[in-house]
Amino acid sequence: MDERDWIRLLPWRQKNKPESKAGQIKFAPKLRIADGWVLELLLVNRSSWTVWVKEATIALVDLNAKEQTAIPTRGAKYEILQNVAPRDSFSVSLARSIYDAAGRPQGRYSCLVRTTVLYHVFNEWCSARLDTSRVEMAALTVLDLSSACWFDKKIKRTNGLVDFAAEERKD
Repeated sequence: MDERDWIRLLPWRQKNKPESKAGQIKFAPKLRIADGWVLELLLVNRSSWTVWVKEATIALVDLNAKEQTAIPTRGAKYEILQNVAPRDSFSVSLARSIYDAAGRPQGRYSCLVRTTVLYHVFNEWCSARLDTSRVEMAALTVLDLSSACWFDKKIKRTNGLVDFAAEERKD
């Protein structure tokens, strides 16, 4: 080996490449308000490969609701079961899932929404976690959607994975 070969092996000369092919996919889901009142999960595929999206898992935290007509589950799974073609996007409404998970409140309600999207590409299962958002709604109508990135920072500081969909047991 000559000097050029040794230089190529130095750690700071190596490029940071994802360990798997699935890590190279540019798949970017995000929450948004469409048509002024619909809460949508927008699935954007910026890669040159088709991505199969299985489901979106929704967890509600810090729910502030009154006059609920059902017991709030504080979590839901929305089955998408859809291909997103290369350089294409696809959107689904999450308003009904959030409304049901909140216990079908009458009037205004608000909560933090944590969403994870499960998808399949290159024979690998992957997940994309969206930034936490604060949502204010009245039934199925979205009144406000804002970022709650402070909550994500708070969770990272706890040094552990917390499952917000699970109820605490008090024996």
